[in-house]
This record gives sequence, C-alpha cells and structure tokens, in this order.
Amino acid sequence: MESTPAQENVRILAHSPGKYPILVIELPSGELRTAYLETGYDLRYTKPVERGWLEDNAIGRHSFVALDPPVEKPANSLADYARSELLREP
Repeated sequence: MESTPAQENVRILAHSPGKYPILVIELPSGELRTAYLETGYDLRYTKPVERGWLEDNAIGRHSFVALDPPVEKPANSLADYARSELLREP
C-alpha cells in the first residue's frame, strides 16, 4: 500500500453493521480498502478490495451500509468516527 499520511483525508464509502464495524474507505489514490476496529482503523493493517466486491458482496450479501454521499475524514480520525457515529460512544 502506498503511504497515506495520517492527516490526509479518506472517504468512507460504507460500513458493516454491528459491534465491530468494518469501514470501506477510498484512499486519495482511488484505491479501496477495508479498515478494522480491532486494529484501531490503522491504515497499515487495511486490506485492498475492488468496487465489485463492495457492491456485490459487502452491500449485496453482508448488509454493509453504503454512505451516500461518502463521509470524508482525516485518516487518523477513523476510530473516532466509528465510536461517535456508528457505536454511539462519547
């Protein structure tokens, strides 16, 4: 994965429901990746995915929630976003 500075914005395209949300993000390069609660949404531990996977598998089969419009956040604030917006923690 190319290096994405922590303060650089990424776009959150979708998230999984539940207690351990997975975020599908788009890097500034246009690459899609999945980011995980268990890793603190650290971009070093993300996995690449294709748009087809997002639409057909994640949203189509696994009940991921698409964000329309996508939410743009600094890469280093993904954990805060998940806590406050998805898990509703202070």
